[in-house]
Amino acid sequence: MYKLILKARGQEFKYTCSADVTPLRAARNQFIPIPTGCQQGGCGMCKVKVLNGEYEQKLVRSHEALSDEELANGYALACCMIPKSDLEIITIEDYEKVKNEVQIR
Repeated sequence: MYKLILKARGQEFKYTCSADVTPLRAARNQFIPIPTGCQQGGCGMCKVKVLNGEYEQKLVRSHEALSDEELANGYALACCMIPKSDLEIITIEDYEKVKNEVQIR
């Protein structure tokens, strides 16, 4: 079991995830609010920025939902990733807010 920290909706959620379950599925199983759409890598609603940790991103995904450039820069789809260590992730909405706040200062 891996320990995950999810930053979403201005809050921080801590939960566990086994090595054969996606962070999205583990969060939903524990009633943690995470943006969810198709759950198959097609819509991008569950896109996250990985702040810390190791993971494997399944390559079967829509490139509109997650581009190769985003993948190379630490973005992932929570519905199609498998943790390989403890993870700290942040939803795209929250990441953009934090990034914009830092740029404004």
